[in-house]
Amino acid sequence: MDTIKKTAEAPVKQDEPDSFSRFLWWLATVDTDTIKECGPEKERYRIIGVSVLVTWLFATLAWGYFFSTVISDDWLIALLSLFFGFAVLAIDRNLIAAMGKNGQRTGWLPVVFRLALAITIGMFLSQPIILMLFKKDINTQIALNKEKKLQTYRQKLTELNAPLVARYQAEITNIQKRLQASEEQVQYYKDSYIKETDGTGGSGKIGEAAVARVKRNEYEKTAAGFNQLQQELKPQLSAAQDSLRSITTENQRKETEYAATLTDGFLTQVEALNDLISEHPPLQTRYRLVILIITLIEVMPVLSKLLLPKGEYEERIAQQTALGMYKAELAAEREKALQQHYATSATEADKASIDQFFAASRTTKEATGQHTIDNNHHQSYTQLWKQFKNKVFTKKEL
Repeated sequence: MDTIKKTAEAPVKQDEPDSFSRFLWWLATVDTDTIKECGPEKERYRIIGVSVLVTWLFATLAWGYFFSTVISDDWLIALLSLFFGFAVLAIDRNLIAAMGKNGQRTGWLPVVFRLALAITIGMFLSQPIILMLFKKDINTQIALNKEKKLQTYRQKLTELNAPLVARYQAEITNIQKRLQASEEQVQYYKDSYIKETDGTGGSGKIGEAAVARVKRNEYEKTAAGFNQLQQELKPQLSAAQDSLRSITTENQRKETEYAATLTDGFLTQVEALNDLISEHPPLQTRYRLVILIITLIEVMPVLSKLLLPKGEYEERIAQQTALGMYKAELAAEREKALQQHYATSATEADKASIDQFFAASRTTKEATGQHTIDNNHHQSYTQLWKQFKNKVFTKKEL
C-alpha cells in the first residue's frame, strides 16, 4: 500500500515547478495553477518570462549608467535605476497581459503602442550604452571639445578687453619711447665728453679743457633731466603695467572658473558623441545599429507574445473566463430573482397587516366618530364635519 502511494505521489513532485519557473511565469503574467496543467505551454511562457527578465535587467543597467553620469551618490543611483527598471517591467507585464486578454488577441493597438514606446525608450537608453561602448574615444573628444571651448572663451575675453589693453599698451609704448630718446641723448653727450677728454674730440686736446668742460656740463644737465623724467614717468609706467597684469590675472581667473564648469557629465558626453558621429560616418552606421538592437530588446517581450502561437493555456484561460462570466450571470439572475421574490412577499405581508389593522381598528374608529358627534357643543354642521373628518378619516399615504 505504501509503495502504491509513493508511486502515485512521484509524478506530482516531478511536475511541480521550481521557484525560478514560477518567477518566469509571473513575469509572463500567467496563472501558475493553470499553466501547470499545460505541458507544452510551460516552456513557451518560460521563454516569454526570460525576454521580460532580459528587458528588465537591460533597462536597469542602462538607467544605472545614465544616473551615474549625473549623480555621485551610489545608493541613490542604485535606488533610481531599480525604480525606473521596475517601471519598464510594469509596462512590459501590462502590455503582455493586455495582449492575451480573454484568451484572444486584442489587435495591433498594444503592439503599435509598445513599438512607439520602445523606440522612444530605445533611443534614450541607447545613449548610455553607446557611451559605455565608445568611452575611450568619447573621453578623447571631450578633452578636444574642452580645449576648443577654452580657446573660444579666451578669444572672447581678448576681444572684450582689446580696447582697454590697446590703450594701456599705447601708453606704455609712449613712455618707453620718451625714456629711450632721453637716454640716447644722455649717452650722446656722455660719448662727446669722453672723446674731448681723450683727445679724439673736435678740439683734439687731452684732458678736461674748456670744450670738454662745456660738454661735461651738457652731459650732466641731460643726465639730470633723464633722471627727473624717469621719476615723473615711473608711476605712470607702473600703473599702466599693473593694469595690464590685472587684466591678464582676471582673464586667467575667469578661464579657471569657466574650465571648472566643463564637466564630463551626460550632456557633455552626448555632445562629444555627436561630434564623433558627425566626423566619423562609420560610427554613425554603428550608432543606428545599436539603436535598432536596443529597440528590438525593448520590444522583445511583446514580439514573443505575438509571434508564439496560441496554445492550450489560452484556451483554458478562455474557458475559465467564460465559465466565470457564466457563473457571474447566474449569480446575478439568482440575486435578481431573490430580490423580486423578497419584494413580492414583503408586499403581500404588508397588505395582510394593513387589512388586519383596519379590521381591528374599525370599532375604535366608530367610537371616535360617535364621541365627536356627541360632543359637538352646538357647532355648525360644516364645522362638525371637518372635525369628524380630521379625527376619523384615514390618510391616503403611509
